[in-house]
Amino acid sequence: MNAFEMITLSQGLNLSALFDRGQFMWCGILEVPLFQNFLVLWQDYVKRQTRFVSRKPANVIISTMEAVAGSMSLKVHRRDYKIRLEGISANKAGQFAVVLEVFEVAPSLFMVDARKAAGDTLEYHKFYKNFCAKLDNIIWKPSEGHG
Repeated sequence: MNAFEMITLSQGLNLSALFDRGQFMWCGILEVPLFQNFLVLWQDYVKRQTRFVSRKPANVIISTMEAVAGSMSLKVHRRDYKIRLEGISANKAGQFAVVLEVFEVAPSLFMVDARKAAGDTLEYHKFYKNFCAKLDNIIWKPSEGHG
């Protein structure tokens, strides 16, 4: 993860307007046609939607995610600040796995990045929405007017 990605994680700082130029997206000196622009923005949207920020200590974030995953009947494998959750896909046709990693982005501010490791993408997004709903007490939401 680079510094630009970390900056764009801030829910109060949306830099996309700096790059959107009508039907083209400026990437340094190069212009990317509309269709590719859409793909880039969609990928960015998906990335942003699978990250959240917390002001809780890292150990609280990790233990809460482990408890929620356990309540969802998922196997939990932990190493330092990375957790792998595994289970059977909803259609029982294969494996489903998600990797969650906790990063300290500033003192007392942590970002959790969730990535699909195995399984269907739609199922992953349904899982992520449900998972985050159960983590509501640790997810930081900036108050209106602070961004």
